[in-house]
Amino acid sequence: MNIYKYLALIVTVLIGIIFQPTLLARLSLPGATPDLVLVIVCCWAITKGPAVGAIAGFIAGLLLDVVPPGNNLIGVASIFLALIGYAIGIVGSGPSRSIVRPLLISGIGATTFFLLRTIWALISGSDIALYNFSVNFLTQGIYAAALAVFVYPGIAFLDRRLGPVSRSDELRMQ
Repeated sequence: MNIYKYLALIVTVLIGIIFQPTLLARLSLPGATPDLVLVIVCCWAITKGPAVGAIAGFIAGLLLDVVPPGNNLIGVASIFLALIGYAIGIVGSGPSRSIVRPLLISGIGATTFFLLRTIWALISGSDIALYNFSVNFLTQGIYAAALAVFVYPGIAFLDRRLGPVSRSDELRMQ
């Protein structure tokens, strides 16, 4: 991956971190707030594979922990998002022209991240109502799949537009 793709990864994660609390949190949708940052990590992992998925997840998680209202222990979201980015990169990467695959994988990634955050909250002593958990669990996956419809084509476009991955890909393109 070249430097321009890394810069695009960082910029898209920053855009997600800015828009998630300012725009998506204010939509007053039922259930959970749509997790744009997680969808961006999932789409990068699907597009570029497990290593880039883990890098994107770690960067996004670290920024989520640091940027206000970061009320978690620093590093928890980084670890969870890096693991999810890596796993989605393994499961989801590969050639496919279907838009359904990123939708399903983003929905599964969002529900997994929500489940990991809930388990962490229970371990650290928070109280969680079963009804709120079930509603938020379902809506998190639905919202992530809906966001992936718009995010995945943009990230795939950036990936194609910013050039080939490596020298071997450059040789194959000639």
